[in-house]
Amino acid sequence: MNINQQIAERIIELKDKNNLTVEKLAWRGGLSKSCVGYAIKGISDVRLSTIAGICASLKISPAEFFSTFTEIPEVEE
Repeated sequence: MNINQQIAERIIELKDKNNLTVEKLAWRGGLSKSCVGYAIKGISDVRLSTIAGICASLKISPAEFFSTFTEIPEVEE
């Protein structure tokens, strides 16, 4: 699993845990719905500013966001 897929799974997990829609998650974090939608698809690189907005929306730190990442992500060359 690559890093984008790990991030996508974590966003979905936290979104569902907090009973948030993509729209609400985006709005609370000052992001566009499409920005969050692309992050959830996990097919392209996610900007740190997007992760920061998602963390702000969920009221968690980036450290907490990444706390479940136990695998070393695959790196495409």
